[in-house]
Amino acid sequence: MSINFKLDDRRDVDPADDPWGRTWIGWAEDLSDEDIYEQNRGVWLLGKRSRNERLATFSNQGRVKVVVAIDDFEDVPGGKQAIIGRVLSAGDSDYDALIGTVVDAFRNPVTYQEQGDRVCACGCGASVSGTVTFLPGHDQRAVHDRISKQWGSTLAFVRWFDDTYGRP
Repeated sequence: MSINFKLDDRRDVDPADDPWGRTWIGWAEDLSDEDIYEQNRGVWLLGKRSRNERLATFSNQGRVKVVVAIDDFEDVPGGKQAIIGRVLSAGDSDYDALIGTVVDAFRNPVTYQEQGDRVCACGCGASVSGTVTFLPGHDQRAVHDRISKQWGSTLAFVRWFDDTYGRP
């Protein structure tokens, strides 16, 4: 599932009335996905359920226009929240699966959308669903495969890390 934020067409707002002092909110064709995200990632009333989501979409006119991987949430004055995340782009499996899809036409500006199956993030090609990113054990396999490819062994990686960043 993902959180969908329904956006109206871009409109000016009074910065004195906006908790973040924004001058505009909404969606417009000529804006970058980053601009849409930065201007619209808050100020929303989000329930506890939102904390289980790892993806957010921003839609306009019933279609997903921007896809974001959620890293965290932040509180906003007035009991509302904002998402903190990374804007995804073509080539990312979540982006490719969600961009342009039709969203439910509920009146509520914040809804939760079913995603359907996605692909395991380790690259094995297996399907995952819900809020799962990896199949069980596949996260460790992905990390170890990458360590082996780059450093040859876990010990070589640990030594490199400690030399580069210091011991944790």
